Amino acid sequence: MKQTWIGVSLLALSGAGLTAADEDQVKWLKLEEARAKSIVTGKPVLVICISDLIPDGPATKGLDRSFTSELIRPQKDEFLFVKCTDMATIKAVQATSKCEFITFDPDGEVILRTVVKSTQDLANAMKASLTAYANQPIVWSSDPPLPVERGATGKALTVLLFRDSSDEVAATVRSLEDRSVVKFHSRCSFVALEYRKGSPEVARWNILTAPTLLLLDPQKEFGPKSIVERVVDKKTPRELRAFLRKGLVALEKPRR
Repeated sequence: MKQTWIGVSLLALSGAGLTAADEDQVKWLKLEEARAKSIVTGKPVLVICISDLIPDGPATKGLDRSFTSELIRPQKDEFLFVKCTDMATIKAVQATSKCEFITFDPDGEVILRTVVKSTQDLANAMKASLTAYANQPIVWSSDPPLPVERGATGKALTVLLFRDSSDEVAATVRSLEDRSVVKFHSRCSFVALEYRKGSPEVARWNILTAPTLLLLDPQKEFGPKSIVERVVDKKTPRELRAFLRKGLVALEKPRR
């Protein structure tokens, strides 16, 4: 009986060890699954090409083991991992090297593309990806953009926020500063006005609550007639990505 309990105990400990080890491992996903999860979570997709189907590039031997190393484990929860070993995935990510490292944002745009030869190279590329794909604060102006900033040679969109000190406004600002939205910053001018119920400015713009976000055509005079899109209440980074993209598309279509 005593031996039986010892055996059960050893088995339980062994199972616990396996679970802990599993939790330390990178979880590999198919490309489409990773992309779908990236859209929802905002995490970048990391594709590592380990394939001799591509003639060019350094040897692939041993690169697999890099993903179990101490250098990689601290960053394992920052990415959605895809191992590119088949021709369909190679074509989908346009890999050109046996040991190519590629990271994508939730829209499928490349963050970083490089060739890695070692665990250290891989860790460096992961760190560089996270540095390039990071939250970024917005510098808000209380004044409309200057005329010189408007049009084809300036910003493509003016983002106007009516704000107060509420948590909802703070959450909207955080979403706009989220790393998955940052790529739109360079194409936008950001203006913030205080929401004061009953004020002439609020009445002029027909604002009912804060936060309210308005997208304006920068080629028109700063005012209600320049509004392209509007949204109220707190929005997620995913929703605001779609919101900004919609405004940019609406303005760019007539000018092509």
